[in-house]
Amino acid sequence: MGEILRIESIRKSFGAQRVLDGIDLRVNEGDVIALLGASGSGKSTLLRCVNFLETPDEGRVFLRGAAFGAAAKNKAPAESELCRLRARVGMVFQHFNLFPHMTALQNVAEGPLTVLGRKKSEAQKIAHEQLTRVGMQDRADEYPARLSGGQKQRVAIARALAMNPDIMLFDEVTSALDPELVGEVLKTMKSLARQGMTMLVVTHELGFAYHVATRVLFLHEGRILEDGAPEEVLLRPREQRTREFLEGHLAFRMPHE
Repeated sequence: MGEILRIESIRKSFGAQRVLDGIDLRVNEGDVIALLGASGSGKSTLLRCVNFLETPDEGRVFLRGAAFGAAAKNKAPAESELCRLRARVGMVFQHFNLFPHMTALQNVAEGPLTVLGRKKSEAQKIAHEQLTRVGMQDRADEYPARLSGGQKQRVAIARALAMNPDIMLFDEVTSALDPELVGEVLKTMKSLARQGMTMLVVTHELGFAYHVATRVLFLHEGRILEDGAPEEVLLRPREQRTREFLEGHLAFRMPHE
């Protein structure tokens, strides 16, 4: 499998607080990488640095071998670079960020229409296909206010997929959902993984990490403390800090397939 994403020596501080402290990471096509760690460990900031919602202080991001940004403090890529990058890196957030005045179909079609320059009929065709992919085709004409949290999140996933990205970033996408709605979103993500989608997933859903991820990374104080197969990191962690984190999730039970 070819390399999709490479992160080299990413560092990021907010004031005096160092949040990322020299992150190096390679992501190959088809990888599903779960990022674990306590709050403040740098997981979400790492995702945001990948598509320059946060500008790294140091380091570079490569997408399919093409470098974005420069190793110069506070220097973001040019706007044209950012458009190219974000068209190829889909991101789904904890809070759905859907346009409330647009239907589910219109939300999903907006990117192909305005960013990719597709004709309206083509953008709507893409939107229908992606809503079907996430099991939301029957709610295409509903506005977000009439959707549950899980349904909104699946529309948000469809919206990102409509751009035909090289990689998908998921930032704690189930943490704002009621417990009974979490399963439908995880099922959608599991289906994407089975279809070969390359994914970086910040999550506290350890069952998902165990059964679906191909690799698990544990972050601590802005560094990757462990990186390995799910059964290694989750069942036989090398580091004391990883063991402490996992012991804090005593409710963790690896669900059956």
